[in-house]
Amino acid sequence: MPNKRTAFITAFSLCLCGLVLPHKQGRAEVVKIDITRKDDFGTHDRIIGRVQFAVDPKLPANRIIADLDLAPRNRQGKVEFTSDLLLFVPKDARRARGTVFLEVVNRGRDQSLAIMSGAEQRDLSPESWVLGDGFLLEQGFTIAFLGWQFDVHPSQGLTFGAPIAPVRGVVRESYIAAPGRRSTGFFLKYCALDQSRHAAALTFRTRMDEMPQPLPRESWRFASDGCSVEVDRGLDTGLYEAVYEAEGSPVAGLGLAAIRDFASYLRYGPSGATLRESQPAQERLIGYGYSQSARFLREFVRDGFNGDERGRKVFDALMISSAGAGAGSFNHRFAMPGEAGNSVLSVLRPVDLPPFTDDGLLTRAQAARVTPKIFYTFSSTEYWARAGSLTYTTEDGKKDVPLAATSRLYFLAGTPHASGVLPLGNATRTQPFRHFINFAEQRWAARALLLDLDAWVRNGTGPPRSRYPLIAKQELVPFTGVRFPVAPSFPFATYMPQVWRMDFGPEYDKTRVITNEPPHLGAPYPVLVPQVNADGNDVGGILLPEIAVPLGTYTGWNVAVPQLNNLGYLSGLIGGFEPFALTREARLKRGDARLSIEERYAGRQDYLDRTKQAAEVLVRDRFMLAEDIRTVVQRAGEIWDAVVSLPPR
Repeated sequence: MPNKRTAFITAFSLCLCGLVLPHKQGRAEVVKIDITRKDDFGTHDRIIGRVQFAVDPKLPANRIIADLDLAPRNRQGKVEFTSDLLLFVPKDARRARGTVFLEVVNRGRDQSLAIMSGAEQRDLSPESWVLGDGFLLEQGFTIAFLGWQFDVHPSQGLTFGAPIAPVRGVVRESYIAAPGRRSTGFFLKYCALDQSRHAAALTFRTRMDEMPQPLPRESWRFASDGCSVEVDRGLDTGLYEAVYEAEGSPVAGLGLAAIRDFASYLRYGPSGATLRESQPAQERLIGYGYSQSARFLREFVRDGFNGDERGRKVFDALMISSAGAGAGSFNHRFAMPGEAGNSVLSVLRPVDLPPFTDDGLLTRAQAARVTPKIFYTFSSTEYWARAGSLTYTTEDGKKDVPLAATSRLYFLAGTPHASGVLPLGNATRTQPFRHFINFAEQRWAARALLLDLDAWVRNGTGPPRSRYPLIAKQELVPFTGVRFPVAPSFPFATYMPQVWRMDFGPEYDKTRVITNEPPHLGAPYPVLVPQVNADGNDVGGILLPEIAVPLGTYTGWNVAVPQLNNLGYLSGLIGGFEPFALTREARLKRGDARLSIEERYAGRQDYLDRTKQAAEVLVRDRFMLAEDIRTVVQRAGEIWDAVVSLPPR
């Protein structure tokens, strides 16, 4: 008789264009899987396909999905939808880890392959995805990627086919016009309904704390197709908001059901087709999300989706990376799942809404006894741009709130949300920044933490203790209380993005229908950030080698467009880096309080030796893998060469 790993691997050893039919039962999970391509991928088979689902709107597990009761139904009274699927399945059952790593893709694209394996996807079609150094393959994971976002174009990654609910309602499109980018209009995510365009409104403001000013109706118009707005005089720097009526809302919340039901299918489907034979599965499922898709997982567990239609747990564990305290615009009428929150020019969306802490986020899962083990990981940017402190503080910002016993939080101090690369530069493809872009990598900790999480669910091996800054230890403070060192070439931020209390109308909590557009604003939440040491580097977290043995100050913020600070924008998800002066003489000449490189290290080899020692400490503490030390030291040499070759600043 085949073992459980063999059963799972056999399930996906299918011919091209084949079909997998699940068991027939009253509660639909997966209707079928169409396999369109199967390739040899070294130790794994790569499988590309499409999953077809159907759910019963009457089941309690599905009632939380906005507008599901209004969606078209098939003859069985169920609502159908589809997801793109990409799988990497181990060929040899004996070398398989026995864990499925299911990534919730970010806007149709992977993040784990970049974060954990250093992969760079130049072509976003699933057939062209590369796996970097192959870390996940080498570890024997079965790797799954599933589309869930209805507005992803096929050229941009894995797609999701959501049904349309035939409803009309109010929609708000916001657009921030940046200085130096002259334009006469902007596109709409939902096209305006023709017969009500005359009643639409367009407002403008330059600050979030001022009343929006309406533009005269004769000074702007919708394009003939209703899918963009044109302003006669062109756009000034500031926030434009168009409020209008649209028709036809995708049932966006079915993306949550897709992840739930595919994970359930892997665990509990028919013998020989999933992770079980005749007994309950012993194999493990870990869900992973980064940034947008990590916020998706917060909403997933908050709204009870870690229990399937029969109430069974689907994910053993979740790795929720760089979400901060938010969820997303994932499950409401006229949803905009690509929107991310005020700090990245995504204004006043239902993203940063309570509950923020585990004692509210996990309420449904705990009541249903389907609570997953959770690793939260933060970069420094999560505190500065994603309201990260609200994850474990009271809403008044005065006290720490403990995590659940099933959760751990790891702050990767000094790392940015979106990492830059060497050689040093101060611009992305679309925007210049005042300072060098922070290039510190999360990769080394992310790899180790994934294996720590797997060990926790595999055999109960306790994970490393959480590491994050606390109010009680004076490590988490208002940004005005940060003791940033004097460095004239790198002044401290003068602004902190705000997170407001928002009221989307009396129906939102019950039906997920927004009636207040824009939302009514209350007082901002007190958002706190990590304190820093004498070098300007964060305290209270895991110090990866670049930060533990620094050549400069690494921040989770930068300075981009100061004119937009009043609209909630500092630097988006980009961090900053300011190198130390090379010599004591140069440091004193420019009035820099931070010790120079020559005052810290005897030379390049001394720096590399200390980097290796810092890496060995991380390996001891299970925050890094021993096999990564050599690569880390090699990269440290590249960082040294890049910094010491800079012209005097």
